[in-house]
Amino acid sequence: MPKVSFNPDQGSFEVDENTKILAAAVKNKVDIRFGCGACNCGTCAVKVSPKDKVSPMGFLERTLLKKMQLPLDSSVRLSCQTKVLNDDVEVDLSFQEKYSPDRGIIED
Repeated sequence: MPKVSFNPDQGSFEVDENTKILAAAVKNKVDIRFGCGACNCGTCAVKVSPKDKVSPMGFLERTLLKKMQLPLDSSVRLSCQTKVLNDDVEVDLSFQEKYSPDRGIIED
């Protein structure tokens, strides 16, 4: 069973294969920012690694990330769209403090 680790310090949880990252976070009471949960707002963007251990990016997700001026290399994903495959995944929640769905990456 794959495990999702939410960093920094939000815990690691076993999940069923094909569980969306947002669903795993909500179920385990992880402090994750999200809005619509349906690939309309971009609020739930997180950094994910390794990026080959999650589901491929779909057209709607790619389009929204592009609109938000976020990387399209699969390092940043929408947690409402991204499914954990059959291996462990790390989710960097601190990324949510570094961007705004309206303005993209916020400079330090």
